[in-house]
Amino acid sequence: MVMDLEHDNIVRRDFKHGKIAYGFQWNMSHHKELGNTQGDLASLWAHLLMVKNGEIPEEPFRDPFYGRSSTLKLPKMNTRAKVAFRRKLIRNGVIVKDVSSSLVTFLRDFHIARNDHSFRADHSILQDFLYEDSSALAIEIPVWSDHYKISGHIDLIRFVDDKIQVCDYKPGPLDNVARRFLDSIPQVASYGEMLSHHLAQTLRSALEAPLLPKVECCIFDTHSCWKFNSDLFVTLEMTNNIVGL
Repeated sequence: MVMDLEHDNIVRRDFKHGKIAYGFQWNMSHHKELGNTQGDLASLWAHLLMVKNGEIPEEPFRDPFYGRSSTLKLPKMNTRAKVAFRRKLIRNGVIVKDVSSSLVTFLRDFHIARNDHSFRADHSILQDFLYEDSSALAIEIPVWSDHYKISGHIDLIRFVDDKIQVCDYKPGPLDNVARRFLDSIPQVASYGEMLSHHLAQTLRSALEAPLLPKVECCIFDTHSCWKFNSDLFVTLEMTNNIVGL
């Protein structure tokens, strides 16, 4: 079912894939204001239009032979090895830590305005991003890969600094940010890889877009944001650093 919401020309389509129900929402006004006729934004518009119209396959979300991105993990490591792996990614510039990201400041301002000292809003806050953040384009976006036999749903897509941002909200306490974020990298990187593939399948030459889209992944909460390129997924997969494929 597709619904047009009054707020900012937001359209919604409810899906139920197996036992999982979710509501895809797309702020078409934000998208038009940022641009939707050329480049990556045009490719994204074409893809989101397919989602809005329900023109996506059901098999990746129902077939038991397709796994869920949320089950992807790094290989088992002891604490010392995990810390070393994290530091190597940061030292080599693969991961960029950004405590002043607009994702983080939006969350902090949200909690301060409500005098909420928990700083751990649930995932319903994603809708506030869609309404109030002019960079936010869509929430709960289905993605899938026939090659890797996985599927999932992106929390939030934004457009910032000429890049499509694939954002995953991982709330929790400050003292385990590094562990939570590191453990989530395979899942979020897979979202970036799958969206990159979807966008590359559009008629990019007609949309005046480069062959490969610029997709950046973000894992964030009220404390920090980790950013990395979507091609990290392929790197991890080729070096046997993903379990669950």
